[in-house]
Amino acid sequence: MENLKLLFQMYFRPLFAMSELMDKGSWFFAAIFLLVVSCGFYFTINSRLNTAYSVPKYNEYFSDSTLSLDLSPEQYLEMDREFQKALAERQRPPFVGDRLFWFFSFDPRGFYIPLIAIALFYIPATILLVNLFGRLGHFSVVFSRDYGTLSVCAMTAWSAAHLPFVIAGIFLYSTAIDPQIFFAMWAASGVIFGVLMIFALRVVFGVNYGPAVLTVAVSWIGFTFGVLIFKFVSPFLFSPFLLLLAYFYLGGAISGGARGFGNTFRQRQDFKRHLQTATINPRDADAHVQLGLLYNQRRQSAKAFEHFTKAAEIDPAEPDANYELGKMARKSGDLQTALNHFAVVLEHNDKFSLSEVWREIGATYLDAKMLSEAKNALETFIDRRPVDPEGLYYLGRVFKETGDTTKAAELFQEAIESAQNSPDFRKNELRQWAKMAQKEL
Repeated sequence: MENLKLLFQMYFRPLFAMSELMDKGSWFFAAIFLLVVSCGFYFTINSRLNTAYSVPKYNEYFSDSTLSLDLSPEQYLEMDREFQKALAERQRPPFVGDRLFWFFSFDPRGFYIPLIAIALFYIPATILLVNLFGRLGHFSVVFSRDYGTLSVCAMTAWSAAHLPFVIAGIFLYSTAIDPQIFFAMWAASGVIFGVLMIFALRVVFGVNYGPAVLTVAVSWIGFTFGVLIFKFVSPFLFSPFLLLLAYFYLGGAISGGARGFGNTFRQRQDFKRHLQTATINPRDADAHVQLGLLYNQRRQSAKAFEHFTKAAEIDPAEPDANYELGKMARKSGDLQTALNHFAVVLEHNDKFSLSEVWREIGATYLDAKMLSEAKNALETFIDRRPVDPEGLYYLGRVFKETGDTTKAAELFQEAIESAQNSPDFRKNELRQWAKMAQKEL
């Protein structure tokens, strides 16, 4: 029931639903939901589309009894002309025509394809692409860590995207409605799935919208590749009985073994549960800090703020909570509150977070147009971190505001060069500061 509730939450709170699936989701139930929805979708929407857009075959167009008659050559030619006319007048998918069948299939017998295509082709392709665009680290590490999590989110997203059209298809199946309506529902389900996958990538990997949208725009090819494979591989190889047999014999690699994908997924869920259990202790601020960082990574700012605030209430001198609350306050424009939080961090350690607290203080003063204070804070930071693109950009802004455009231009140029010369795994993260510095130049 918990997984079913999260499926319906996809329509109203997709980020929340994806985050909860990471903590409470089940690969088994996600697969069952997908198979049930897929059966309904293929036997309603796909079935009507297959009937509407199928290519007439000669041996199906004429009955055996008709062909067995002793007909004259002229009669056979007339029958052939009728067949060619039917072939020419048949309906085709709008916009792309028969080229659509290079990538997709409407065969209603392939209801099992989405599950296997997502698990074997789409998820690996998506992880490869998001790792490429988002520069998350070594592919094998990201794959083993996030395959199970992303699979559950993707399968639930597919079910949520297609379920409304299954219900509509059941009511419209027996009507004489234009096949293009069914085609529009088929296309809309794919678009909705893509949108939900953008949220999934944001939550699971913590990437920005740019890499997430780019990944989703390309990763559908992985799904299509799975569809093409099934054109050449007998569907009997993927019968439910053989799938169950494979699960029992290979389940250790998928969901059980010490290094299995499912085991990694469960370990992440257990870690979250342990943190939540630890928050029962009214004096444990660190558990709230860790939960706040977890929600921050998943782009759930409200939940993160709630836990950071609780940590600061338990221990007002807690540096991590004050640092994160300071950044949130600056982002929301509450600059004095931000400075108050950063002051607590400085009292604890003025080199906190590799001295980045000074960069945040400088940026806050810059937002407040307190240029002298901003300059002092940012110069302190740059003395310690001379090749940080973000710090160089902010300091360049300070000099620009004070009228020293020559020094500002030098700092903007340094910011661009620092971002370009940064390690590969950080280039995507730092690229925005190079772009902003270039704009200032």
